[in-house]
Amino acid sequence: MAVIEQELREALQKFMLTTAGRQPDQIANALNRILQLEQQLGLDTPPMLRHYLERRSYQKALDFLNAGRPETETPQCGH
Repeated sequence: MAVIEQELREALQKFMLTTAGRQPDQIANALNRILQLEQQLGLDTPPMLRHYLERRSYQKALDFLNAGRPETETPQCGH
């Protein structure tokens, strides 16, 4: 897993924890970090990961990173 994807995984985990704990200031910080990292992703980013991030499906993005799904997997929703 690339360094940026590892940092993204950590940011997504923090976001999930802060939303569960309903900590508004920390939620905003975690979300900003996710958005910063999303901008740094390269062209080799798996299409499914990009799909989840673009649609703000952060739990699915985290699940994707944790599961190590094939990088060739593509979205099936017509996008």
